[in-house]
Amino acid sequence: MEIALFANARKLYDHKLYECVIPAADLLRTVLKNDRYVATLDVEYQVLLYLLNANYKERNYRAALRHFDEIIHKRRLMVRHKNAVLVAIESSYPEFGDAEQRRRAAECYRQIGNTDMAIETLLQVPPTLRSPRINLMLARLQHHGTRHGTTKKSEAVLAYEEVIRECPMALQVIEALLELGVKGNEINSLVMHAATVPDHFDWLSKWIKALAQMFDFKHSDASRTFLMLHDKTTLRCNEHLMMALGKCLYYNGDYFQAEDIFSSTLCANPDNVEAIGLMTVLCGQEGGCEQDSADMDYLFAKVTSEVKYTASHWFAHAQLLYDEGKFERGLNFVDQCLDSEPRNHEALILRGRLLIALERHTQAVCAFRTAQMVAPYRFEIYRGLFHSYLAQKRFKEANALCNWTIRLFQNSPRSFTMFGRTLFLFPDPRMRRTARKFAEKSLKINHIYTPAVNLIADICQVEVPTKATIKLLEKHVVIFPKVNLLNHLGDIMRKQKEPVKAMEYYYKALRQDPKSKRTLRGLRLLSKSFEESPVLDESDAIGMENQPSTNDLATPCEATNGAEGGESAENSREASSSAAARSGQEEDVDDHDWIDVPDGMSY
Repeated sequence: MEIALFANARKLYDHKLYECVIPAADLLRTVLKNDRYVATLDVEYQVLLYLLNANYKERNYRAALRHFDEIIHKRRLMVRHKNAVLVAIESSYPEFGDAEQRRRAAECYRQIGNTDMAIETLLQVPPTLRSPRINLMLARLQHHGTRHGTTKKSEAVLAYEEVIRECPMALQVIEALLELGVKGNEINSLVMHAATVPDHFDWLSKWIKALAQMFDFKHSDASRTFLMLHDKTTLRCNEHLMMALGKCLYYNGDYFQAEDIFSSTLCANPDNVEAIGLMTVLCGQEGGCEQDSADMDYLFAKVTSEVKYTASHWFAHAQLLYDEGKFERGLNFVDQCLDSEPRNHEALILRGRLLIALERHTQAVCAFRTAQMVAPYRFEIYRGLFHSYLAQKRFKEANALCNWTIRLFQNSPRSFTMFGRTLFLFPDPRMRRTARKFAEKSLKINHIYTPAVNLIADICQVEVPTKATIKLLEKHVVIFPKVNLLNHLGDIMRKQKEPVKAMEYYYKALRQDPKSKRTLRGLRLLSKSFEESPVLDESDAIGMENQPSTNDLATPCEATNGAEGGESAENSREASSSAAARSGQEEDVDDHDWIDVPDGMSY
C-alpha cells in the first residue's frame, strides 16, 4: 500500500495536480509515521517535499511552514550520511534544492506578515548560492522594512547590485537603487559592466538618466529625456516608455500633455488599469478632461468587470468615489489598495486628499508625511501638507514648508506659486505685497503657467492692476478660457469702468458655467452701475468679495472656482466638505480664489 500511495502522490505532483497531492501525501505521511518498518529517510523526505510544495502552490502558507523545519532537519541527516538519493531527488526536481526551498519558506513568512523571519530565512542561504530571484526578494524585504518599521538600506543596496550584475535589464531594480540614493552614474557603470554587448544598451543609459532626474526632483528634465527616447529611438510607442513619460509629465504638473500620453497608452492597451487610474486623477484635477466621457465609462466598466482586484483596481475605484464626493467609501477602497500594495504612493496621496475633504486635517498631515517617506519627489505631497496647514491656520509651518519645497523643486513654477499663495494669505499686509514677486518668478520659468496667472489675478483684486498685468491676463485667457479667470477679468474691467469688455468676459464665463454665482453677481453690479453710484457698487463688491480675511484662511480650500485649469472640484474637495464644495460648483466667494488649483489642485 505504501508503495502504491507513494507512486500516486509522485504522479499527481508531476502532473501539477497540487490540490490532489495534499490529501494523498498526507495519508502516506500518516502511514509512514505509524509503520516505522517501511519508513525510510529518503521516502519520508520526498513525501514531505511533495506536501510542502503542494501547499505552497495552493497558497496554504501556514500549512507549508509547519513542515519546513522538519524538511531542513531530514536534509541535514541525508547530507551527513551522504545519501545518494538526495542528489537524484534534486536533479529530478530542481525546485527541491535547499536554496529554493528556503526562498519558498521566506515567501510564506512574507505572505503571513512575518518579514523578520523571511529575511532571516533568506540570509541562511550562502551568498554564492543566491540566485537573482533570492537576492531581489531579500533586497525588497530589507528596503521596505520589517514589522518594526526598520529598514536596512545598505544591505538592500548590496543585494540589488547583485541582481544588476546578473540581470542588467532589471528596470525595477534600477529604480529601487535610485530611490535608495545611489547615483545614476554608478548604476549606469554597473549596468554597462554587466552587459555582454554594451553598445546595445545605449538607450538604457538614457533611461537611467531620466529616472535619476525624476528622483532628483527634476521632473521637467526627466520628461524631456524620456521624450527624446520616444522620438529618436526605435522604442517609440512602447507602452512602458509612454507610461514613464506620462508619469513624469504628471509629476511636473503638465496635466494636459500627460493626459495625451496616457490616452495613447490606453489606445495601445485598454487593459492597462494603472493608466486608467491616472487618467481618473487627471480628469478630477482638471475639472473635466478632454477624454470622451463614453470612453472613460467603457474603461471603468472594464475595471469593474474584473473578478480579482489588484491595487490598481482598488485605486481606480477610490479615485472615482473621490470625484463623486463619496469620501468615506473612497477611504475604504484606498485602504484595500494599501493592503494589497502598502507603498502605492498614488493611494497614499489620495488618502490625504480624502481626509482633507472630510476635514480631518491632523490625520491628513500624518497621511502626507507617510507618503513623503515613500515618494519624496512628488510635489502633490507638499501641496497636500500646505493645504492641511492652512486649514489649521498653521501659517508658520506652511511658510517653512514652502521654503523647503522651493529648495527641492528649484526650477519648478509650482513651488514659487505655492509660496506666493502663502504670502498672499498672510495677515501682515507687508508680507502680502511680496506675493507678486513669486508669481512673476513662476511666469519667468513658464510664461503660460495657469496657477501663477491665477495668483496674479487674485492679487489684482486687492491691489490696483497695472496695464501689463491686465495684458497678461487677457493673453492667458485666450489660451485657457477658464471660468475663474474670465470672472477675474470681468471684475477688473468693471472696476476700470469698461463695461463693454466686462460684459464680454462675464458672458464668456456664463457659456461655460451658466450657474456661476460670481458671474451673475458681477453682471448685477454691472447693470446697477448704470443707475446707481459706481462708488457704492465698488465698495460693496470689494467689501463683500475681495478682502482676504483671516476667516477665509480657516478653510483655505473652500474656493471652488476652478482657477487653475478648471480644477474647482479638486480644490473644493481638498479644502472643505461643504455641500457646494463637494458638488464642484462655484460658491459665493469671489476672492477665495487664492486656493484655486491648477491642474491638480493648485500649484
